[in-house]
Amino acid sequence: MDFVLKNMTENIVLKKIDQMKGSLDCCTCEHCLLDIASYALNRLPAKYVATTQGELLSRLDSLEPQYDATVMTVILQGAMLVKLHPRHE
Repeated sequence: MDFVLKNMTENIVLKKIDQMKGSLDCCTCEHCLLDIASYALNRLPAKYVATTQGELLSRLDSLEPQYDATVMTVILQGAMLVKLHPRHE
């Protein structure tokens, strides 16, 4: 069995951005969405897993309402910053 090291926070943030894309009130081109993801990931704790069991435990932890609210808040902060300072024309 091959083990892969994954940051579950990255998966969670990218999925949440995709869900929120229509309500972010900023440019939603790939570059801007990745800037928002970068902003969020630099402010949220990483959750690395190396096994299927660890991945499941991490996902269970991420389902807590407070964690979900924190992720959404940081994504919205990133979207506001990207809206004010987009890195493209």
